[in-house]
Amino acid sequence: MTQAPAQDRGARSRDAILDTAGDLMSRYGYAATSISMISTACGLPVSSIYWHFRSKDGIYVAVLERARTALLAALPAAEVPGADVAQRLDTFLTEVEGAFQRHPRGVRLLLGLGMVQQDASAAAVAEVRLYRDELVAWARDSVSSVFALRDRPEVADELARFTLRMASGTAVARWFEPDTVLETGPLRVALLALAAHHGVPVGEVRPSE
Repeated sequence: MTQAPAQDRGARSRDAILDTAGDLMSRYGYAATSISMISTACGLPVSSIYWHFRSKDGIYVAVLERARTALLAALPAAEVPGADVAQRLDTFLTEVEGAFQRHPRGVRLLLGLGMVQQDASAAAVAEVRLYRDELVAWARDSVSSVFALRDRPEVADELARFTLRMASGTAVARWFEPDTVLETGPLRVALLALAAHHGVPVGEVRPSE
């Protein structure tokens, strides 16, 4: 009878640590977030944190796993509906904007790749790279659907990475201006121009609504 409540308390403690660590690491970065900061913010002793995760790297990997799962689950299907390129692109950008607005913490954590390579373990770096690669794969499949690029994967990859760079820039801007939003209008124009540059038929370009 006592085992289940103890397990529940353990799960709640673990979630509280992850919530706090995710918030702190997304705001201050991996290197600047210490175990003592997490302990103070979540109200749990340092010993409890080490009991659950063994190390700071262990916390970071768990935070990334949870953020990756939540963000990828929120992304729409890669097969984008629409009668033409313009319709599909508008749908895609609206969905990207919505997903990134709902999960700003996960996006900011992903941006820690360059820093974490110097300061974290191989496991943490591997998790960040998995996070990045799965996000790129989704964006590439979505862009392929938007512009009918199944037979031109290199162009789809370029457009996908461009989209994610723009979205990532918005996430960085939110560190300084929390109300910053992804400006899909300029991104739409840029993607259409980049596609046309590669000889991709984009149809009649009309202003987005």
